[in-house]
Amino acid sequence: MRIVFVNLHGNEFLLKTSSKMLFKQSVAIKHKYFLDYLLEQPDVEVCSYINKKGFSLAYTLGKPFAFLRFLEHKIVLKKNGIDLSKIKVLKRESEIRNDDIIIMYQYYANQFAWTNRPNVFIAVSMIHFGTAISSVMKELQPNVLFNESNLKKYSKIFNHFYGWFDKDFLIQPFVYAPRFKSIRPFQERENRAVSVGTITYMDNITCIYGDPCAQPARKQIKEHAKELEDYIACFNNDYKEDNIEKKVLPNDSFLIRLYKQWYNKTHVGQQKSYYSFNMVDKFNDFKMCVVGEEIMGIPGVGFVEGMACGCAYIGQTLGYYEDLGMQEGVHYIGYDGSLDDLKRKIHYYQQTEHQDELERIARTGYEYVRTHFNSQNVAECLLNKLKSYIAK
Repeated sequence: MRIVFVNLHGNEFLLKTSSKMLFKQSVAIKHKYFLDYLLEQPDVEVCSYINKKGFSLAYTLGKPFAFLRFLEHKIVLKKNGIDLSKIKVLKRESEIRNDDIIIMYQYYANQFAWTNRPNVFIAVSMIHFGTAISSVMKELQPNVLFNESNLKKYSKIFNHFYGWFDKDFLIQPFVYAPRFKSIRPFQERENRAVSVGTITYMDNITCIYGDPCAQPARKQIKEHAKELEDYIACFNNDYKEDNIEKKVLPNDSFLIRLYKQWYNKTHVGQQKSYYSFNMVDKFNDFKMCVVGEEIMGIPGVGFVEGMACGCAYIGQTLGYYEDLGMQEGVHYIGYDGSLDDLKRKIHYYQQTEHQDELERIARTGYEYVRTHFNSQNVAECLLNKLKSYIAK
């Protein structure tokens, strides 16, 4: 069978893109494990369909450079250590076969530049989803969507803009990177929770939630860090705390636009304070961890990483974790989202008589995450689910 990605070389969820290399930006390649897994399967051929909007630097350099997209594809794959012979390049829509599975990412509008919708099974990842191309998505009518949580169940903004979608929604759990390990014995850790995760702002969610903050739970902890210090060590940071971005305006000249884009790429979101410490060490310093959920209906990736490091995770009882097979009081500690309840739960587990219970939750959660949220298991499950649709 063939799995076809659209403009693979420009997808920062699957590999390090030319933009990230050019501006020397760090990036968490969240789905690289899936691409690696597919490339190892003898019965799967991985393809990259490069459309006319496939030059990933076109927004920065302009459309006249679009002819460089095939060269960019080759360079990016080489830089990522991918054997070029393992990726079949498709240059025309007509090369897509009826029995292919196309995997697209809603985050990239340039992937939706179809002359005609291919008569194939289309799966769309909703990771970091936005609202601007919901009408384009509706016209495409994908067969299945997937994300870290079921947005149809938990996301108000998803249902506002994508309420037309009435097909299956697959959950693709977060995967911990190999570096996240339990190193320090539980008894030697500090008897508090560590709170991590970036605080970001999105203007397009204000119309639904009344505020642009995408992680209000993290912001709440950061704003009350002083009064919470007996319970929580706060290491949350604001994405734009180093520099405010320069807005690109429609009437900006080419050079001004280029300067602003360069400035935003190189100065905004550097998160120097956030990257000043080792996240694995930080998780291993504490018995508990909190990673505030996103208001758009998604848990934070840090919950898997913290649990993989042996922390007892504290999360809101919203249903996300149960959908992943976890149980409150068994794999994680639940709270109602308020600071009072968060303090109450942490205080309870800080008591000497509850230390065995706390360690049991941390250990059970650790074992569950290592078994179910490793790259091999998650990639295999996703591929098998996609295969099952084709079989039907």
